[in-house]
Amino acid sequence: MCQEIARTLQMIATMAAAVAEAAVLPQLTQVRVAQDAVTQCVTVDYALDAPAIVTLDVLTNGISIGAANVTFAYGDVNRLVGGGAHRLFWHAAKSWPGFRFSDDTVSVEVSAWAPDLPPDYMVVDLVVNKGERTWYVAAEQLPDGGLQNDKYKTDYLVMRRIPAEGRTFRMGSPGDEPGRRQNETLHYVTLTNDFYMSVFELTQGQYRNVIGSLEACNNRYAYAATHPIDWIVYRRFRGEKKAWPRDGHDVDPASDVGVFRSVLNIPSLDLPTEAEWEFACRAGTLSARYDGTDFPASAAGIAWLGEGNKTQPHAVGLLKPNGYGLYDMYGNVDEYCLDYFAEESVHAMVGSTIVAPQGPADGTERVIRGTGSWWSADGSHARSAFRQSYTATGPWMCVGYRLVCRP
Repeated sequence: MCQEIARTLQMIATMAAAVAEAAVLPQLTQVRVAQDAVTQCVTVDYALDAPAIVTLDVLTNGISIGAANVTFAYGDVNRLVGGGAHRLFWHAAKSWPGFRFSDDTVSVEVSAWAPDLPPDYMVVDLVVNKGERTWYVAAEQLPDGGLQNDKYKTDYLVMRRIPAEGRTFRMGSPGDEPGRRQNETLHYVTLTNDFYMSVFELTQGQYRNVIGSLEACNNRYAYAATHPIDWIVYRRFRGEKKAWPRDGHDVDPASDVGVFRSVLNIPSLDLPTEAEWEFACRAGTLSARYDGTDFPASAAGIAWLGEGNKTQPHAVGLLKPNGYGLYDMYGNVDEYCLDYFAEESVHAMVGSTIVAPQGPADGTERVIRGTGSWWSADGSHARSAFRQSYTATGPWMCVGYRLVCRP
């Protein structure tokens, strides 16, 4: 086991070094900073030698004042801009009253990110300029109160970059994990690409803003914009003409995923594979739950679970997120993955490492993860390794979706 871990660490280090060597970062030049003495507004002029995503930070004594204090920035910032001369503004009076750039302890830091190596948070407009994207280094930097503002659950799609390229992780559960099921065979998986994952389960508001109606949902409850969709069958959502893994990431253009791709101009938008889902859920942890606890300890605070007949989904994002800032990874609604389901996963081979697994070649049921309140009243299903199946034809209650895409 020690030798296996050593080989894994060496592989990760080698791949990381190769990525760093291959990356050519855009260069910032001609940076000039000025502040209006009356309004306190800070203006930053800069030039780029290549297209880049540009972000802003403010430091005092070399330490960031915090993402939440740099929210009132506009102009050529938090977005992809082309090469050449640009200007951004930071409304210091709204972020940090009394800020004076002339103070020797204070500095403004502008960063240029290569388009294929973007910041951690990507926000996609679903309403005004559909498909327009902005990027932030932290969720706290999102304008108007961050993720606690309901507009990020309805009018925008917020996605978190998951650092998965070249990462090997332990998938499944050890034999002594409380609540373990036989189909959670422990094995190692290496993922080949970073990906963005939506921080919330797809909500009714987000779905309606892109698709145009909720007719397909046929929800059994009244419309609730911040609640997850939980009724749309897999074949409707991803289409019947194209199937994973036979057709890769191709989808029926008329499917919901096809419409999302077209409207938002994100060709790689899709559901996560089962391996991607578990890697993102674990967020680097090996414990049964990402908060370090095991069943039968209470999952309160991180998962909505069934209590008697209380199986209606809750609004997303009300409980604590995992280490990657993803909410409701346990409880609330079940989440479809791309993979066909097999009781004993075809890629779960003890002692081996599988690269970017795709699951069975065909089947009649799909994997669901993050099992919600309909099934897990006692919390035994609120575990990172828990997996079960659902038919792709439905209609079934309390099954929803979480979206991913490539950077």
